[in-house]
Amino acid sequence: MDITLVFIPCHMGSATVFKEQIAHLETRYPVHVADTFSHDTIQGMAEAALSHVSGQIIPIGLSMGGYVSMEMAHLAPQRLSGLVIMDSNPYAESEHRRKQRLAEYNLIHRGRYAGITRAGVKQMISADNFKNANLVEQIMVMIKQAGQAIYEAQMKAIISRQDYMATLENLLCPSLILYGSEDSVTPPKWHHDMASVIPQADLIEIPNAGHMITMEAPDQVTAHLSQFLDSIKYQASP
Repeated sequence: MDITLVFIPCHMGSATVFKEQIAHLETRYPVHVADTFSHDTIQGMAEAALSHVSGQIIPIGLSMGGYVSMEMAHLAPQRLSGLVIMDSNPYAESEHRRKQRLAEYNLIHRGRYAGITRAGVKQMISADNFKNANLVEQIMVMIKQAGQAIYEAQMKAIISRQDYMATLENLLCPSLILYGSEDSVTPPKWHHDMASVIPQADLIEIPNAGHMITMEAPDQVTAHLSQFLDSIKYQASP
């Protein structure tokens, strides 16, 4: 039985964030990239992803995509053959962070959207990877291309997301949690929290990487994904 890999990008991200992983895996698995641009709730994104593919799936989410993957687990746990969460957060938005995001949202809403600055990218990736001018440019172009309307819709979704710890506690499928050792956006502790409650979870730290591990350390992430997917295929084989 085919299992579809559903790749779910980060806030303002596109298939670009999974370019290397998709190139490696699409010859072995059906692949779908979730549409995160047409909805302003995490639930709406998850429902759309579930409706666009049939049968068993493995959601693979980065950052905001992790929220969507957890929502998919909440909505349709029976359809998941596995779950991959990368650089994400299982908790609902804190009141402090909610106020920060709303202030940012209002500032952008009243002004002119210009994408992300180099200083913004610097907060997302490790210090070593920030020296990679090509990587920095790829991230800046991708985020600017998404545009202001997508920024605003996705920010609404992020602010209103639910807490997923109970969903993770009841998860029956194998799971893989990946995070960058230098991730200051979604700190390592949150990933350890997730792994501590998921019954079948592998927790892996990607060294010298920040919040964009699929782009910062594509070969390492792809290798860990391949190993995880192979283990699921082995378990499912007669």
